[in-house]
Amino acid sequence: MSRPPLDTLLLPPGHGEGLWHLDALWTFKIPAAVTGGAFSLAEQLLPKGAAPPVHRHTREDEAWIVLDGEVTFFLDDEQRTAGPGTYVFGPRGLAHTHRVESDTARLATLLIPGTCEAFFHTTGRPAVSLTLPPPEQHDLDRLLEGMREHGIEFLAPPPAP
Repeated sequence: MSRPPLDTLLLPPGHGEGLWHLDALWTFKIPAAVTGGAFSLAEQLLPKGAAPPVHRHTREDEAWIVLDGEVTFFLDDEQRTAGPGTYVFGPRGLAHTHRVESDTARLATLLIPGTCEAFFHTTGRPAVSLTLPPPEQHDLDRLLEGMREHGIEFLAPPPAP
């Protein structure tokens, strides 16, 4: 097997494929295509109050490292606020979400396998710049359809601030 090009193996800050999804900027640092679908690694930039719906993955595990800011993680019936350097694991089947408590937060997000990356491409849109997306009304029907298509169960709306 040949080695992927160096620019897919060593990615400096401010580079990667940007995608706006809900209120977040996702920057794919190691896309699933580079790992043969084994995993995908992205950096998320999120504004205060950002929170996806409570959901459960049926096909993949998800893990996060808080890089900057404060984020409350909701894992089944428990919640914990996490600061920089905190590692969080969300195995498949676990109900989860998170909510940003600080002005902004950055998370490193690992998806295993990386096939879940397709969900974000289906329900997000290419980022014009590696910044937070402009405010917009989200298409809930499109999001729910994408979740069903990719084996993600919607459980409840995002937690209130």
